[in-house]
Amino acid sequence: MTPSITDKQTVFVVDDDEQMRESLCVLLAMLGFRVQAFAGPGAFLRWYQPEMAGCLILDIRMPRMTGVQLYEKLLADGKHIPVIFITAHADVSTAVEAMKTGAVEFLEKPFDRATLLDRVRKALALDALQRENDAQFASLAGRFERLNLRDRETLALVQEGLTNKAIASRLQLTERAVEMRRSSIMRKLRVRSLAELIELTATHRLLAELRRHRVGPTVSGGRDDRT
Repeated sequence: MTPSITDKQTVFVVDDDEQMRESLCVLLAMLGFRVQAFAGPGAFLRWYQPEMAGCLILDIRMPRMTGVQLYEKLLADGKHIPVIFITAHADVSTAVEAMKTGAVEFLEKPFDRATLLDRVRKALALDALQRENDAQFASLAGRFERLNLRDRETLALVQEGLTNKAIASRLQLTERAVEMRRSSIMRKLRVRSLAELIELTATHRLLAELRRHRVGPTVSGGRDDRT
């Protein structure tokens, strides 16, 4: 299911250029987005919390802390928010650096309304998807935390596709003992069949990998080369 963009999401704008900042806020508000602006990275860092849904429109070149440095700080603090970097400077090396952090997009000022709208929608949809995945992972993690060491070693062998007889041989148990362990695992994980058990553990593993390797959101279509 594709996550929907909700009115609870905010487009955060961080730009030290007052005119550009205000113009962006007016435009985004006209397009129907909730907007909150900051004149510099410090103010945004003090304000932003991970539970705040939305995306970040971030100027690259700012005094004291660049946009890239701000985004790297957010990632280091475990705060993952989709970002759209903007700059008035046609600097290819800066663009490459920005994209390496996982930016949704790199836009060069002045950019057109349609392009900005498209990128913001993509960023908000990505944020919604990541939060949906995080919520699902948290729910599954709560179930898996109920498993003890014996449950986990048995489950690992079930995931390998071993039969009860093979598991019993590997663990030096009776088949009845293995059946009891499997029953206990299924009860703790709230599944009713082996197929459900395999699907649940696969989903949990996939979501865990996504969280572990998530450096930054990447849905970019590339920099805006409009002339």
